[in-house]
Amino acid sequence: MNKLLVSDIIDLKNGEYEISSQTPNLKINIKGEVSVYLINYDLNNLEISMQDKSILKIYLFNQNVKKDLNVIINQDNLSKVYFNASIKNNVNNKLVINNNILGNNNESVLNIRSISDKDLSQIIINVLVDKDTSHNIAIEDIKGINNGGFVHIEPNIECLSNDVSANHLTTISNVNKNELDYLMSKGITYEMAHKILLNGFIYSNMDEYIKEMR
Repeated sequence: MNKLLVSDIIDLKNGEYEISSQTPNLKINIKGEVSVYLINYDLNNLEISMQDKSILKIYLFNQNVKKDLNVIINQDNLSKVYFNASIKNNVNNKLVINNNILGNNNESVLNIRSISDKDLSQIIINVLVDKDTSHNIAIEDIKGINNGGFVHIEPNIECLSNDVSANHLTTISNVNKNELDYLMSKGITYEMAHKILLNGFIYSNMDEYIKEMR
């Protein structure tokens, strides 16, 4: 794992990178097969540019979100983006992702998990599949839990091409009472059962590197 302290613009090629940013605005250029970890990030704007034939797995993890984050992802041809974000807030915040699929043979999978402990957490996803493009895949999988606050989700996919496979899945709920009752029936306290379910949710789309940091 390469650990980088960065500002403004970085080029990443073939590897795994944990990034700490000293700037509110970060631009990442991706070439090759790259994994990026942004943990407890303090960003306002993140822009990702995919070179042709590139693959990106990105993990955003923040259990104390304090500000809005705007993300732009640009894909031209033959690129794959697997964008995984898990966030938890106790103040008003907004995550906006604009994914622009401008060429052919791209894949975009956006997996977002949000827990709102207080106030409002907004998740707004805009995927654009440009006209005259072909063989693209766009998937949004966005889930939220109201845990004293409220989660608001807007999943948008604009397809200007007929040759695209697109789908979005969205759910917002409270902590599942039946799952709580089941855990408590095994002798687990309410507080611990509640914590287990929230942790399982927030880590559900993260990989082992982040899970080990618990």
